[in-house]
Amino acid sequence: MELLKVKTIDEMKKIINETFKDLSLENETIDISNGLGRVLSADIISTMDVPHFDRSVVDGYAVKLTDVQGASNAIPGFLRITGEVQMGKQTTLSLSQGETVYVPTGGMVPSGTEAMIMIEYTEKLGEKDLAIYINAGANENMMLIGDDIRNGEQVFSSGHLLRPQDIGVLSALGYLQIEVFKRPRLSIISTGDEIIRPGERPKPGEVIDINTPALAAVAKRLGADVVATSYARDNLQEIQEAIENGLKNGDMVILSGGSSMGEKDYTVKVIAELGEVLLHGLAIKPGKPTILGTVHKKPVIGLPGQPAAAIMVMMIVLQEFMNLYYGRDSFKYQTVQGVIMENIHAAPGRRTFKTVSVKETENGIEVRPTQGKSGMITLLSYSDGYIEITENEEGKNIGDRVEVTMF
Repeated sequence: MELLKVKTIDEMKKIINETFKDLSLENETIDISNGLGRVLSADIISTMDVPHFDRSVVDGYAVKLTDVQGASNAIPGFLRITGEVQMGKQTTLSLSQGETVYVPTGGMVPSGTEAMIMIEYTEKLGEKDLAIYINAGANENMMLIGDDIRNGEQVFSSGHLLRPQDIGVLSALGYLQIEVFKRPRLSIISTGDEIIRPGERPKPGEVIDINTPALAAVAKRLGADVVATSYARDNLQEIQEAIENGLKNGDMVILSGGSSMGEKDYTVKVIAELGEVLLHGLAIKPGKPTILGTVHKKPVIGLPGQPAAAIMVMMIVLQEFMNLYYGRDSFKYQTVQGVIMENIHAAPGRRTFKTVSVKETENGIEVRPTQGKSGMITLLSYSDGYIEITENEEGKNIGDRVEVTMF
């Protein structure tokens, strides 16, 4: 029986970046309300100062520094209240020595203001007099014109992945629409004589397809659109037709199942006939029978049929493609640091991806391996993430600090 000629993760990444270096995406214009999770295709340059007026960041009173110098509970400063700023309104008030003006949070400060004193450190003495029990530094509790963003400043660069807070910044800059990359279009094919559609009741020997919806979710999370899903039995012609149809409609094809070296594992044969097999066998656990090929200059990825392995490999391989499409490290998984609470053994010579659970305690984050038989569909749902154990490590020991990539 022919053995898989495995490549390391680093070798796989090199193959992807060398073979598909010319991959590119078109641009489109969208409303910022639809911008979450999209990737900018052009730099964002501010056309205004933010804020565009000097404003207070506290509820309190505008003062001159010399009027509150040395002020304390024992020796307060006394000022005359000459007015009040209305929220959302431009003020024409100005501040002179010995005077103070009330300004709400976010309100425009009067001209001549040198600092703001929080209302908690003041006391009104009648309608027009104010005692101040604290001193202040220059521009304390104030934001000046352009303190946040300067007119002409580059705020975001092309390739930036938009987060909720970024949508707020774009809104503050007056953007209603933005230029983003179109999402890569994926087709997912589930192969195997035993596979039936979700919703159907399986007969003995049949298996409900869980890979397609799970892989589609990974794709969506990483910024891709799944434009088609299909099924193919363990038949050369069916798999070939499915791949060709998928490439007509999309930029990439993902297959699950049929990636090993068994009698009915046809994926690698079909890819070789239609194009070129770049990699067959990845030095990882789980997921060794992974295929990477190119057909019509488009990527075709063959994943193991085992659900946990398929999802793990999809996360690893597709992230590399998304970074190639959008720009290096556009998409990153959340990670946390923790301490291993049980010994974990690894496969020598292969990079091991071990599923773990994460628990936050008073002593820090505890990390424990999740256990289950190969093929258990609940293994990943019981896990919070995974750790990587390199090819040169025998495993992890109790007390080791590890980085957990969160699902």
